[in-house]
Amino acid sequence: MQSFLEKQGTALDTSQPSIRHLQDLIRHKTPVAVQVPGVGELEGILHWQDIDYLALKQDENRPLTLINRAAAATIRALG
Repeated sequence: MQSFLEKQGTALDTSQPSIRHLQDLIRHKTPVAVQVPGVGELEGILHWQDIDYLALKQDENRPLTLINRAAAATIRALG
C-alpha cells in the first residue's frame, strides 16, 4: 500500500486546451476569479497548477490558497 507521499500521479496533459489556457494565465500573471461552490468567488493570480490543485495568490500578505481542481466550478480572467 502506498502512502500519500508516495503517490505517483499522472503528468499534467499539456496538450489539453484548458491546461494551456491556465498556463497562459499563470505566465502572464493575469488576475482571475475562481468560483468555488460553498465558498464563493476567490480572486487573485494563479501561481501554479498540477493534476490536483491550483495555487492562487490572493494578497501579497497571505499564503497561497490551494484549490482542488474538481472543486473549481469556473475560472475566468479579470484582466
